[in-house]
Amino acid sequence: SSDMVFGEQQGGGGGGAGGGAGAPMDDGPGRYRLHGFISHMGRNTGHGHYVCHIRKGGRWVIFNDDVVSESVEPPLAFGYVYVFRREDVPEPAGP
Repeated sequence: SSDMVFGEQQGGGGGGAGGGAGAPMDDGPGRYRLHGFISHMGRNTGHGHYVCHIRKGGRWVIFNDDVVSESVEPPLAFGYVYVFRREDVPEPAGP
């Protein structure tokens, strides 16, 4: 149910980011920016494979099996799954 996804459960039970059933969640208005997405390369979903595009250091990078390279014009309109990052959360350090 969508209630589980957004951290509030109906009818008791613990869990959720809010700390319990019915607990208010007030962490500010939140602004989000597209951080990555999954797209498909191939004629159809039965032929081809999925790749991941991630925004890193202001540029788009494509992860295609064991090949990682810059994605100059990522196919934003053809994503299957989109990942957003909250703007007030710093990007993790890494290679």
